[in-house]
Amino acid sequence: MPPSAFLDKLAQLRSNNCENLPTPELAVLNRTVARLRREGLQSKCLQTGETAPDFSLQSHSGGDISLYALLKNGPVVLSFFRGFWCPYCKTEIEAYEDVQGELERMGCTYLAITPQKPVDAATLPSNYDVVYDRDNLIARRFGIVYELDHAERDLFQSWGLLLDKVNESDKWELPVPATFILAQDRTIGFEYVDVDFRARCCPDQLIKELKSFTA
Repeated sequence: MPPSAFLDKLAQLRSNNCENLPTPELAVLNRTVARLRREGLQSKCLQTGETAPDFSLQSHSGGDISLYALLKNGPVVLSFFRGFWCPYCKTEIEAYEDVQGELERMGCTYLAITPQKPVDAATLPSNYDVVYDRDNLIARRFGIVYELDHAERDLFQSWGLLLDKVNESDKWELPVPATFILAQDRTIGFEYVDVDFRARCCPDQLIKELKSFTA
């Protein structure tokens, strides 16, 4: 997916939301974004230059994933997303499928991380691993987790989206979409964190940043 197509698709999703969602529902989502900005989540998460925490979890395909072990082979990209139910996340998942060949040529491992419980294999990307982050344990260590307020919970429930069931957790929490490039010395070399769930790191931008790690 070309960069322009990726950004165009995100813009189209945003436009569709504005046109199709009732004004009160859209207001709930926008208030959450405004709240997270006021709380300064973006400045409280792990920043460039800080050390990334290690983790060892199972991927949706069944294999064990150890971050520090992967870093021995080259830089690692961690991309946190809300779930397969989110159209913005699905667009991001598809876009990064298209650039896996280039990432591999650069010696980079790409991991997508979500609190959603394992899903049908047909839903998973075909050429990279998705890690199940139960209770947002990894995302919490990166400082990108927030709790849904009552209005947002009620909204999700009205859509039939029961996060406690979808995520197999009693917590109504989500990560904000975030992308981190980790250098082999375990430090964060680049971070893209936006409290607006409609904003995502463009694959083209990520590849440009990665070139400084592999030059």
